[in-house]
Amino acid sequence: MKPNTSFWWIVGGIGLTVVSFIAMPPLIQKISNAIYKQGSKTDNIDFDNLGPEIVKRNISESTMR
Repeated sequence: MKPNTSFWWIVGGIGLTVVSFIAMPPLIQKISNAIYKQGSKTDNIDFDNLGPEIVKRNISESTMR
């Protein structure tokens, strides 16, 4: 019975390897794209107020460096 059991272990290992090389990369890419799109929603961004922010610098603080 030992040779029959080892044969199925080998077949299972080969099948697992094939599935991991063929099926997993597209699945991982699809899931990661969905997670990225869900995390980068633009609902909270105010596109009317995207101008540069001008901050005045204190001269005495810049000379201390």
